[in-house]
Amino acid sequence: MAASTSHTCPPDPEVRLLWGPQAAEAVAGSDCGAPAYWRRVVSEGFRPAMNLRGRAGWITRGRSGHPVTVHDRRQGDSFPVSLMTQYLDYPRAELGLLSSPAARLGARVGLGLFESLLLAAEADRIVQWNSWMFSTNPTPEDISESIGPVTRRLVTEFPDHAVVLRNIDEVASPGLADQLVRSGYRLLTSRIVYGFDARNQPWKPTSTLKRDLKEFSGDTTLRWVPPWEIHLSDAGRIAQLYRMLYLDKHSRLNPQYDEPFVQAALRDHWLEFHGLRDRTGRLVGVFGFFTLGGCVTTVPFIGYDTTLPAETGLYRRLFTGIHREVDHRRQLLNYSSGAGEFKRRRGGVATVEYNAIYDRHLSARRRMAFRIAAVLLNRLARPWLADSGL
Repeated sequence: MAASTSHTCPPDPEVRLLWGPQAAEAVAGSDCGAPAYWRRVVSEGFRPAMNLRGRAGWITRGRSGHPVTVHDRRQGDSFPVSLMTQYLDYPRAELGLLSSPAARLGARVGLGLFESLLLAAEADRIVQWNSWMFSTNPTPEDISESIGPVTRRLVTEFPDHAVVLRNIDEVASPGLADQLVRSGYRLLTSRIVYGFDARNQPWKPTSTLKRDLKEFSGDTTLRWVPPWEIHLSDAGRIAQLYRMLYLDKHSRLNPQYDEPFVQAALRDHWLEFHGLRDRTGRLVGVFGFFTLGGCVTTVPFIGYDTTLPAETGLYRRLFTGIHREVDHRRQLLNYSSGAGEFKRRRGGVATVEYNAIYDRHLSARRRMAFRIAAVLLNRLARPWLADSGL
């Protein structure tokens, strides 16, 4: 498809954008990997978290389809739905991690200037597709076939919104970034993510991971429990463990999953939970897999009891469980960003992740602002992310 024709060609009549009960019915008949989850979102107004807001729908062509979310600026929304939170609020919240006062001042000034740019782009007036409202959305293998038809339909329906496709990287989807650029999208560096690929051969443990596996293999103080040994009665504790790690220890700008979300995920099996119980039967650590199409797995949900001594090694223990499952299933794990040194020492392959943005139908002012933002992020932020090890 020519790069200049995505928003001028008429929409494909076979592509349908659906809402409410119609969307729920279409999701149920699709080949997507998590129909129970998205059916609930589109049919009941259910939100995965209180800071993940926006209109949710489904775009379909034949039996294939993708979740769609429409967003306008709302203060405090998490980064899976808000570019402003990702590029501004989250970095500002972490300025205290910079040891140098001069570096903090420079970053604060730079973020202030970048905010003016994103405001000019109206960067939170967006419609996303393949948007499951997770920190890392797995990318289906056949997504390239949808780029043109889906983009044209969304541009027609939302002429004032930029079209966004998140979580684009070369490990999970080789060649997809180039195809998006040829289709008129521009790429904005998002973050560094880490892939663990066991699709074609076993995931070979590094010396560090071997040490972890050996250290915990004979320890009987904690017991692994599979999904069928985690029950609805555990929902409150699971939500508490997540809150301890991601909200209390890190940032409340992360998705604020709560007990009703966990209850629904357990009941409808849209997340596959694995956990660690102590000798009293109490859960002290948990992770939840989200798998799309049986090939690519992400871990949007992880938590552990941060009040236990560091020598308990709960995060390392959870990672050994993740390793065991991914290796057994011969899957690709996209293990998101953060803890870069930890992941590299255990075999993670770092790659640049992008947000792909289609803005050719927008005003000249907004297009120019997105263009400048892309240049700044790709030329300045990308080298810094690589050097920082994030």
